[in-house]
Amino acid sequence: MIISNEDEAYHILAKALLEHAGDDMWDKLVLNTKIFNKMSRSEKTIYSSEKVVEEYRELSNGILLSEHDAAMYLKEYIYNLTGDRIWGLTFTLYPNGKFEIEYDYDKPEDYEETDDVITGEEINQNFLK
Repeated sequence: MIISNEDEAYHILAKALLEHAGDDMWDKLVLNTKIFNKMSRSEKTIYSSEKVVEEYRELSNGILLSEHDAAMYLKEYIYNLTGDRIWGLTFTLYPNGKFEIEYDYDKPEDYEETDDVITGEEINQNFLK
């Protein structure tokens, strides 16, 4: 999916949250996304006056791929705008359609981002030394 602007990305994130909530009543919906080099991982939480629902719910592949594309678009958008890399985001949606978004600029401590690939042959050569 080609995303053309940040508003479109925000709309996609809101749609994913609404799909996740389904018919549940809610006061706010929260999407927490970790953004890596070429992948993302999201968790969704439903908040209501009665309870907090943090359970995993099956969503269509189309929604999940769109959500991933939106996160990756925002990673690139923020980098091009500010020169800073985001490692995550928290998107909060309210029933009136308003939303808040927070970006996480802290690289996970144990995460090493590299495009280098070590082949099996290279590994075997190290063991033969």
